[in-house]
Amino acid sequence: MLRNILLVIFLLGCLPGCIESPEQSKGSFTGYVAQKDTKANRALLVSDTERLSNNERYDADWIAGIADQVNVGEKVTVETIGVTMTSYPGQTSGTFLSKEKLEKSEGAVLEPEEALRKAFEQEKTRIPTVKKISLDNEKKVWHVTLYDNILFKDIEVVVEDRE
Repeated sequence: MLRNILLVIFLLGCLPGCIESPEQSKGSFTGYVAQKDTKANRALLVSDTERLSNNERYDADWIAGIADQVNVGEKVTVETIGVTMTSYPGQTSGTFLSKEKLEKSEGAVLEPEEALRKAFEQEKTRIPTVKKISLDNEKKVWHVTLYDNILFKDIEVVVEDRE
């Protein structure tokens, strides 16, 4: 009997050390701001380079805490803080680090970020990835190729190069 009591006391003493608590992990995420949810102060960032393993989807995360610092169409880098929910898109929180200025095409009226914002507005894809953006100076239009991460297909969007 005493042996069983000592065993229980020993196990109770060891148990807290065996249980892992979620650690606050840090990382970074670079992607295009595809959507904003200002009520929840979060933005959807979708990568244009890294694919998730074993499927056709690009990395995508809703990042809480950055919506007031970013605009749809911008390419940004954030520091992710805490646990990332593994839903698709993922959900985590973060802090804004920097914006990557996209190169403006010679003769363009719109900045590339503005052309992307308009493409995202025209094509209501839930989780779009930017695959290509280019300006046709003759026709004065931007050609934007988005990838739909739900339907697994490319979508071509044409945006007029005017304010």
